[in-house]
Amino acid sequence: MGLLLATTCVPGSPAAPAAEPAAGNAAVQRAFEQHSDGAEVTATGIVDRVLSDQSGPSGPHERFIVRLSSGMTLLIEHNLSIAPRVPVAVGMAVTVHGEYVWNAEGGLLHFTHHDPDRSHEGGYVLYGGKRYE
Repeated sequence: MGLLLATTCVPGSPAAPAAEPAAGNAAVQRAFEQHSDGAEVTATGIVDRVLSDQSGPSGPHERFIVRLSSGMTLLIEHNLSIAPRVPVAVGMAVTVHGEYVWNAEGGLLHFTHHDPDRSHEGGYVLYGGKRYE
């Protein structure tokens, strides 16, 4: 178990749950390899870049890139009209649950928040010991 924690966290970073991420990262890798869209996945990694917010038809989205231990990267699009901003910082550990959308760069996760319409599985971002949904 200590080895798993060493690969998913960096010194001084918020601890990430150890059991769920390994399975989640494998699911993300499978979704990428199969060019899947719509799979509900959980991924744990390190914030690689923080991007500017982006406007869209469903409201503004916070965007950041997470690098998994495999080296794969995911773009996270977190809807700020539904969920609070996550104060992510480069180099910090994060766990994200949402809907995967394939692209050649590794894919993206969205629906990283609760679903006010209850028509979709709710997502979340775990960061710094707090759950944002």
